[in-house]
Amino acid sequence: MNNLITRTLSGIVFLIILIGAIVFDPLSYAVLMLLIVIGGTWEYYKLLLPKGFAIRKILGIFASALLFLIMFYYVWSYRQCLLLLLMFIPIVAIFIAELYSKSEHPMRNIAITLSGIIYIALPFSLMNLLVFPASAIADMSHSYNYDYRMLLTFFIILWTNDVGAYCVGSTLGRSGKHKLFERISPKKSWEGFVGGIVLSMIAGFVLYFVWGDNYQVAQIHWIFIGLIVSIFGTLGDLVESMLKRSVGVKDSGNIMPGHGGILDRFDGVLLGFPMMLIYWEAINIVYFLLSK
Repeated sequence: MNNLITRTLSGIVFLIILIGAIVFDPLSYAVLMLLIVIGGTWEYYKLLLPKGFAIRKILGIFASALLFLIMFYYVWSYRQCLLLLLMFIPIVAIFIAELYSKSEHPMRNIAITLSGIIYIALPFSLMNLLVFPASAIADMSHSYNYDYRMLLTFFIILWTNDVGAYCVGSTLGRSGKHKLFERISPKKSWEGFVGGIVLSMIAGFVLYFVWGDNYQVAQIHWIFIGLIVSIFGTLGDLVESMLKRSVGVKDSGNIMPGHGGILDRFDGVLLGFPMMLIYWEAINIVYFLLSK
């Protein structure tokens, strides 16, 4: 009972901080997401890289933070695109550092370090393409063109999926006959998976009426966004569970009482958000071409 209370209170505080930072101001959004990138990357390296590999962890975290900051101030011009070349400084340093490590598995260490940047930093960095529309990217007027609604839509659908999967799974799936992926996550059931999908699609349907009129996208696409976020959010959860099982830990960290670490809380984001962004940008491009 005490654990349930702790988990509930911790979850409420988490939601207040996350929603507040996203809605309040682009700077508060950037600071919070940067801290999540740094903390999540650190947890990833702590799980997979041996002790004593401090220089690789520092370079990987620096590259991850740099990627997010570059994407935050990214503009669509050739000169500003050159900022992305700065990413090669810590990446090259990672390879050079391994020359002096005398490690038995140098390429494995390099692969783990680089995968942390791709797996954690890149999805959060891509959020900047969603919250700053093309007009903001063109003139750097972030303060006046910051649009958090679709990012908040993503998080609401993702949380709805978690609630739906838990509620349906704990009732219809409690018999344990239809395991979704028993080898990785024994508690997940197909009933919970389907329940999460249905509730997520309903959430997408409802959110269309909240602020869908501000976007030139048909209602059916909001429902499909619910489907995509639900499926890939669940797969992201399973991938993170696979990661923890591979190193024999229950939680990625203990930053959130009752919820574990940053990776435990944002595992669905790491696969769910990029796939949602791909779909969102694709349909906007199609609508733009059809309007010509």
